[in-house]
Amino acid sequence: MSPLDSLLPRPVRRRLWKRRIQKLYDERSYLEAYAAHTDLRVDRDPHSAIGGRWEEMGRLQFDFLVGRGLRPSHRLLDIGCGTLRGGRHFVRYLDPGGYTGLDLSPKAIAYGERLVHDEGLSLKRPRLAVNRDLRFAELDGEPFDFLFAQSVFTHLMPVHIEECFAHVGRLMHAQSRFYFTFWRAKRIDQVGHKRFEYPLSSLASLAADHGLRVDDCSTQYPHPEGQNCALLALAR
Repeated sequence: MSPLDSLLPRPVRRRLWKRRIQKLYDERSYLEAYAAHTDLRVDRDPHSAIGGRWEEMGRLQFDFLVGRGLRPSHRLLDIGCGTLRGGRHFVRYLDPGGYTGLDLSPKAIAYGERLVHDEGLSLKRPRLAVNRDLRFAELDGEPFDFLFAQSVFTHLMPVHIEECFAHVGRLMHAQSRFYFTFWRAKRIDQVGHKRFEYPLSSLASLAADHGLRVDDCSTQYPHPEGQNCALLALAR
């Protein structure tokens, strides 16, 4: 938003914002538009850009994974790490080099890098990187003990989730645990520009096609807005 825009009445500013976002999704591929949309949101407010509830959700993510067995010596891949709402807790907890965060938004990653410095966490050597797809080529098949995707599949089309499932197995070993959240529905549906809803059975079917299994663990993850949670693991 330009300085002149800030002088406009709030309803006018909202209409201009909606038009700007609509133009992104009309003119770009979905992931490119979503990345640019997130960049704009980070410019506005880095804490609310990735869903708000900065302290509450960051702590929920951390407590959940530690409760599932995450230990300081483990290696964690945070897919869609955003501005490190949860990542800052994981970086502080894990041994140096144990945290890797990926996000489509360059501005989210840039903010995360500044946050690491500002919170005195540079010696923890977290790796933060921009990823343009879900093939994970930049990780070159490195194995992780835990993988996490908070509010990622909630914004992905089926083709993108299938791409993730097709490639993420290269980053997992027999004991790896990949927890992800999703909006549960009776059928696959898109609401607005960037909300996608899925039956768990559809996600399980996609996973099975790539040698993975999905288990429901929603009752163990009290998301304040009702997102569900599932565990993805290598099929045995």
